[in-house]
Amino acid sequence: MARGRRNQRWPQRPPIDPSLVASFDLKLDAAPYSPEKFYADTLSADQRRLRRDPVSLPASSRLSADLVHNDEALLQQFGGDFDASVLLQADEESANLFFTPADPEVEEGDDVSPAESGASQYMASDEPLKQWIPRRDVYLTELLRHDGRGPYARSRCGSCAEGFQGGPAVVRCLDCSPSAHVCQICVVQQHRHCPWHRIQRWGGCAYQRTTLKDLGMIVRLGHEADCSVCSNPVLRTSFTVVDTNGRHAVAIEFCGCDKARDAGDHVQQLLRHRLYPATDVDPNTAFTFSLLEHYHIQSLQGKISMYDYYTSLERLTDNTGTQRLSDRYKAFMRVVSQWRHLKRLKRSGHGHDPTGVGGTQAGELAVRCPACPRPNVNLPSNWESASDDLRYLYAVTVAIDACFRLKRRAVSNEVKDPILGSGWGYFVEDTGYHEVLADYEDQEEISTCTGLSTIDHANTKYSKGYAATGIGAVVCARHEFWLANGAGDLQKGEKYINMDYVFVSSMREWLVVKKLVSYDIACQWSKNIVERISNLPSHLQIPVPEGSISYVIPKLHYRSHETLNHSQYSLNYMPGCARTDGEGIERRWWWIQPIASSTKVMGPGMRQGVLEDQWGYSNWRKTVDLPWALSARLKEAVREYRDHKALFDTLTLTLDPARCAEWEASVKGWELDPKGKDDPYVVASQGMTERETVQELSMEEQAASASPGFVAVHSVSMLGFMTLGLEIEMQQWTLSDDAKAATPSRLPELHERRTSLRRKIQKFRDLQGIYMAAASLVLAEDPACRTDVQEVEKIRLGLPSEISQSRRDAVCGPRLQEIEARLREGQCRGVLQELRSKLHTIHQLYTYKKLNVRNQGPNTRARASITHQEAGKARAIRKYRHARRAKLAICGPGEWERELKPLEDGDIRGLEEDDPCSTKKKRKRKHGAVNDPAEGRRRMSWIWHSADQDGSADMIDSLRVEWLKVRARQMRWAEEVQLLPEEMRRVLATYRYEHGVWMARSAASPSEDPFVKEGMASYAIKQASIRSAMAKVFKQLCLPVAASSSPNAAKDWDCDEWGSAQNHWSSLQKRKGAIS
Repeated sequence: MARGRRNQRWPQRPPIDPSLVASFDLKLDAAPYSPEKFYADTLSADQRRLRRDPVSLPASSRLSADLVHNDEALLQQFGGDFDASVLLQADEESANLFFTPADPEVEEGDDVSPAESGASQYMASDEPLKQWIPRRDVYLTELLRHDGRGPYARSRCGSCAEGFQGGPAVVRCLDCSPSAHVCQICVVQQHRHCPWHRIQRWGGCAYQRTTLKDLGMIVRLGHEADCSVCSNPVLRTSFTVVDTNGRHAVAIEFCGCDKARDAGDHVQQLLRHRLYPATDVDPNTAFTFSLLEHYHIQSLQGKISMYDYYTSLERLTDNTGTQRLSDRYKAFMRVVSQWRHLKRLKRSGHGHDPTGVGGTQAGELAVRCPACPRPNVNLPSNWESASDDLRYLYAVTVAIDACFRLKRRAVSNEVKDPILGSGWGYFVEDTGYHEVLADYEDQEEISTCTGLSTIDHANTKYSKGYAATGIGAVVCARHEFWLANGAGDLQKGEKYINMDYVFVSSMREWLVVKKLVSYDIACQWSKNIVERISNLPSHLQIPVPEGSISYVIPKLHYRSHETLNHSQYSLNYMPGCARTDGEGIERRWWWIQPIASSTKVMGPGMRQGVLEDQWGYSNWRKTVDLPWALSARLKEAVREYRDHKALFDTLTLTLDPARCAEWEASVKGWELDPKGKDDPYVVASQGMTERETVQELSMEEQAASASPGFVAVHSVSMLGFMTLGLEIEMQQWTLSDDAKAATPSRLPELHERRTSLRRKIQKFRDLQGIYMAAASLVLAEDPACRTDVQEVEKIRLGLPSEISQSRRDAVCGPRLQEIEARLREGQCRGVLQELRSKLHTIHQLYTYKKLNVRNQGPNTRARASITHQEAGKARAIRKYRHARRAKLAICGPGEWERELKPLEDGDIRGLEEDDPCSTKKKRKRKHGAVNDPAEGRRRMSWIWHSADQDGSADMIDSLRVEWLKVRARQMRWAEEVQLLPEEMRRVLATYRYEHGVWMARSAASPSEDPFVKEGMASYAIKQASIRSAMAKVFKQLCLPVAASSSPNAAKDWDCDEWGSAQNHWSSLQKRKGAIS
């Protein structure tokens, strides 16, 4: 359905006639008017939508008396009978209330007006479908017209040669453009070069399906060039050809005369006619190249399974069940597997290799990332002499992860379904891999510190019946390319040996460059990795010099880890990480997931072929999209760097320069070697939790009781009285929530809980008569405070914070108010920590469920866990808001509000660590939803300001951490601004290198056949031309952006060597100075 109508104009909205507007009598009645009933319609700016917004009319009981007195226009609007004295009287009465107003909460099940929800209502305005509906009959009759002969009906064929009496014109082709009906002889002549068309014959009153074979057509092979007649043809009358429009029964003549030597054997003759044989010996079925190309791109882009595609071909052939079609599905699977393999060999240049296909080396069929550093390909000759502050420009950044959705059942084996080119692409070599794994069968799965290890280890429970429970893989973290030899099957969970083997195999191309490795459990996996690598077989061992590998945790996973000494694994804080988020491999798992259900039941060879083909296509599409991706990222990086640099400079100017210099010196030492040093990004706590507050108050009371002259008025102290009141308050909330969802079978238990709570409230009332004696008379008269009610959870306790300010000092002593205020402050801090924990857990549960949980049972259990955590989050939100309101009622506004701010709905969000797409969610969001910013560009929700606080400290320490974080943000953006032009230069250098490789192949063909030699040269030149065209587009898009980011950013792009060493270093140093 079309969504836009560029040329259609909405008529202007006519002015509203005042006489048509209903007159409402807005006098103050006993019942206030409901604001939910009134709406205003407005046309959107693009004139495509009619927007209906609710208009909240003021209720009579809430109208401000001051507004009524001061706004004469409003008085006139409400009519001359408006009586403001009613409101004035209401205001005077409210000033004399004993209790403060109840918490403004919306009970479950209450209706929320559109005005309160803030959601705009849009009326449907997409007109094309509505315009089509009245014309359905026209479309339907035109479809029916094609089932008759129409204007093409004629008695004799008009296409026959002059002088030849035409035969009956009763035949038409469904795949040719609409044309006149012709005779049987002419239709065969017209389809000599398109023999796979569908033909119909007019039977007098209706069309009947026929074939070109039935009309006498024979497809002759081996003589296509000179169109001569074979003197000794080999006829096959029961041959089957499958094309994109269905299956076709054809008669084929193979060449068997003296020219058979040039024409080739039967398989070669079919291939030269763009037909792929189903078998290599005596083929009787073939698939057209067009069909294989069509399915290939459909499977890559649309993730269509072979079964669904082949079944659709059979339905095109016969969808009535009246024809018996022989099954060619297995042949189709086999041919597609071969086609995929041959395409990858061809595109990697192995058709031009003198050693042939057998000379293919490990990983040579993989599509490489053109932006990653590759020595002798896209790096300057003296890149190794780069200064330490520029070394990150030539580091490769990779991400490791495992996906437990890509399972494979224990079906088939390597004998029945061999792997074509094992180890030539993205998977590691299968035989050697399993030989090494056999020595580590008892190795345990990698432990984690994420707090979700129970869920992670649950993957091992379902390993029975599976040959592979998932896949471990390595990708380029900056550009999300799958790495050569960077994938391997997992047999039971995520073991060290699996991930070590895959990592080492993928890193053999980058032995001399520095590596930044992102892994969601890097803090565990990096321990003893050098020792584990040294214990691998000798052909797998790689040199790991000290400092050559840095380990980080992806940003989205980072906050799920414990905070102690983990900043050294943060991509936000470690130098040289730029704006890498490390989550690219998660996005690649999401991209590949649609084929998980089909590859799960495949044999080993078919599954690896499908996955490697998908990964190759993913890499190629990433290559094609690089100009737009890198240019957009650089534009954003320049803009964000300027903003964050300004923020950092502004903040620094407000601080003591000596203190800033001290902080910077300290963090620089930590950045050089974080081991054994205190984490500079962990801030100490600004206040005590509820439990710590109770402990401190208890110690104060003990000290007071030991003073001379102290007399205890009751065995329960004032602190005990207040803590009992807060405990009862929490139990009332829990009981109220449980009562709403209680089933008949739970009513007896509910009664017991109410009885127990009633006893506590009665005890609290006794203590209240001692510590708040003046309030006893009021509590006894207030119906809401009576204890002789059934629903004890609704009893009002009458805590100091619930008493109005004008009456509080008369009934509560200052010590009692101080105790509640301090307890409420501690409550707020404790609840914030609980809320942060719930947000972390909910996010991780959602992420894990989305990626790894399938089937009804596991989904139900995961959903139950999420629901339980959501309920805890809702309780924490309610508790914080109530505690803060109580604190505000007692203390009033003050400095404490800088830490404990009002908790708005927009503040309740998880800390999404630096996802570049966090502000552009691909999923459709509900109207009014807020996109949470990432760490590098975030305006962080205030609830996370003290997320890692666990000790006492002053405000200076908190300010130090915030200054360091602002500094880290602008540094990461500065690194991104420098790194992206270098990546752009490497892309162009890679295109130049690959262009030269293909041009060399065009001049050196290993074949002696002149036709093959010409084809090889033509294909090589085509590939070289593609690189030239891609380089041209890349420069057009990226050169202006790079030049605008810094005057020296792209000066060396036009050098003969695509960046000589001298020009390259000069450009980098000038660019660094410009950025600084």
